[in-house]
Order: sequence, then structure tokens, then C-alpha cells
Amino acid sequence: MEIKVYAGEGKYRVDLNVYCTGGSGLSGFLFGGTLPHVGGVALVAPAVELHGKKLSSCDEWTLTVPGHKDSYAANAVAKKICLAVNEAVSICCGIHIDDAGGEEIKILLANCLKAAELFIEQYLNK
Repeated sequence: MEIKVYAGEGKYRVDLNVYCTGGSGLSGFLFGGTLPHVGGVALVAPAVELHGKKLSSCDEWTLTVPGHKDSYAANAVAKKICLAVNEAVSICCGIHIDDAGGEEIKILLANCLKAAELFIEQYLNK
């Protein structure tokens, strides 16, 4: 099953397409702006117990294409989804706007998190 959601409009639109494995993990592509691409990847999984204790809420790994910052958005979205659904989540991300300033980056990140919320709502109510 695939779930597709988006948040934002115009150059601030962010799409999130997620493939669902039926409880064995989720794999998504988060893209938008004016040039969708592959810039970073995040994998987040529910934390395992070590000596009877969970050391964190989840374990996180990221990969980044040199010169890109997309793994920050990928990690934020993957972690939000992982914590909500208690499954491993991988997100590949590529969002670009030429010469984006701080406010534009904040808008894009907010739209990424909104898309994650929309996905969670659809996934949990499937």
C-alpha cells in the first residue's frame, strides 16, 4: 500500500509518498520546492532494550549527499512517524529552492512536519 500526502503551496509544497509493508516498516520519499532530488536519507527505528532499559525513544541514522542539508528534514519526518506508529521508517529527501533564506527554510520544514502529520493520520486510520 502507498500513501501520498502533501503540505504547502507553490514552491513551498512538499510531497511525502510512503510505501507501507504491513507492519514491518515504512519507506518514503519527501520532495518539493523547485527541484526535487536525492539529498539525504534517514532511517529511524524504535529503540531496543539494553539490559532491560530503553536508552532512547528511537535509534537514528542519516546519510547526506555532500553539500546537502536534506537529511535534517528526512530525520525530523522519519522520527515523527516512527514515534507515532512504532515501526522502522526510512525517508529519502530532496527539497530545493534557489537561494532559500531562513524564513523559507522554516516554511519548508513546517510543511515537511505537516505532511508527516497527514501521513500518520491516514496510516493509523487505514
